[in-house]
Amino acid sequence: MARILLVDDEESVLRTVGMLFTSEGHEVVAVREGAKAEEKLRSSEAFDLMLTDIRMAPIDGMQLIRLSHEVRPAMPIVVISALCSEKTVKQAMSLGCFAYVKKPFKMEEVLDAVRNALIKGS
Repeated sequence: MARILLVDDEESVLRTVGMLFTSEGHEVVAVREGAKAEEKLRSSEAFDLMLTDIRMAPIDGMQLIRLSHEVRPAMPIVVISALCSEKTVKQAMSLGCFAYVKKPFKMEEVLDAVRNALIKGS
């Protein structure tokens, strides 16, 4: 199964989404801070997919997406965020994100997005 880097500043999202993917057989590395996610992306740790929020401080999801494409260009990215303006979605997708799921989300939406990203990304 996949090793997923889950980045969100909301503990409840980390817990519920983390449990969801763990129950699906994936290994989830959950981090609350963009700086910690940046460390993980720059490390030699293997990840098959990044699932990230957009609105975080001081390092936001767009910065993580850009960094990911520099250091791990083949890794698919799925965004889960309440920030869903047309401009934000277009920007994320233009940076190569596979899917953009709006919060509040249905678990099946996130599962489908990640499953499809993993299939296409492999």
